[in-house]
Amino acid sequence: MSDKSHEWFLLVKGTLGEKYDLTTPGRYPLMLDDVFDALDRRQSLDWSGHFYGNPAIVDYIIKTQRYDVRTENVFPVTGGTSMANFLTCMALLKPGDEVICETPAWTQVGNICRRMRVKVNWWYLRPENDWKPDLEELGTLINAKTKLIYLCNPNNPTGSVLSKDEMIELCNFASQYGTYILCDEIYRGLEWQSEELSPSVVNCYERGISTSSLTKILGVCGIRFGWFATRDKRLYDECFDIYYDCALCNNIISERIALKLLEPSKYQELLQEGKAIGKENLKLLSDMVAGSDLWSMPMPGGAYCCFVKNNTHEPSWDFCERLLKKKPIGVALVPGITYNDYCEYYVRVGFGVAKPDTFRAALEIIEEGAREYKG
Repeated sequence: MSDKSHEWFLLVKGTLGEKYDLTTPGRYPLMLDDVFDALDRRQSLDWSGHFYGNPAIVDYIIKTQRYDVRTENVFPVTGGTSMANFLTCMALLKPGDEVICETPAWTQVGNICRRMRVKVNWWYLRPENDWKPDLEELGTLINAKTKLIYLCNPNNPTGSVLSKDEMIELCNFASQYGTYILCDEIYRGLEWQSEELSPSVVNCYERGISTSSLTKILGVCGIRFGWFATRDKRLYDECFDIYYDCALCNNIISERIALKLLEPSKYQELLQEGKAIGKENLKLLSDMVAGSDLWSMPMPGGAYCCFVKNNTHEPSWDFCERLLKKKPIGVALVPGITYNDYCEYYVRVGFGVAKPDTFRAALEIIEEGAREYKG
């Protein structure tokens, strides 16, 4: 499967003119002013000296994420969730192995596997199943050579969320083959239909690997701070060795900022601040869909993004490119076709990055653009 997302984002960044950018599936960013008091001007720029991460940060990660693990099961890394996913793939996989990747989802793991000459079996999420993975279909994909299953929960781009019972069922299925499950949980905490946290795979399965970061949930992509959690000591040690060889230690400035942001009361304050705007924007989006014959969507269970279907059946790339270049101001979305053919006619809408007044204005342009095509 080709990854067209890189091509799309190059087009977005290269298109001149004013636009509302709804391609970002995170919240609006924090500013340096928000974290400046975490930085001591007399702070040494040498590394912290903690090979396995600052113990206070590890403790905060376990508390804020409600991991049912010990401190030696969690490893913070510079590089965000992307680094945590990369380390897992490098530690577990070799040419000739097989991996199951759900799609649509974050495309990184599939791309890494392709470069490692690992066979990828695609596990398609479909709208008729509310974009949730189908265990019956998994039974046709998994075999004795399947080393890893990759999924994103809550899901990017659809916003679907597995329940705890569904996660446990998946883990029980994988355990029959001794298969690891890597779950990218970067949107965990952004649940819209329940007050409960979505399940973490490391809490459910001995061979579960949970990866995450502060990137989307707190709007600090630029500090590149993330982590992985696993109960598998051998895997943990192998990931640490690889990280030591390629990065040596964590970025001290990122660590200082993360320590401030992960303090449980501060974390909850910022989480709820972003969710309040996300809820308001999601209501605006659902109202637009409900009041128009041009759109349809299942309500997302989580994340700051969701899939919306364009019922005019204009190809999603064409529609998104037309809106991107619309004058005097355009809107940047993500075409569903960048994921796979099942996602044609869908567009990904990020509803966490814009304040409600801005988001409302962007929705008016989206609706106008669809009506222009239909007309």
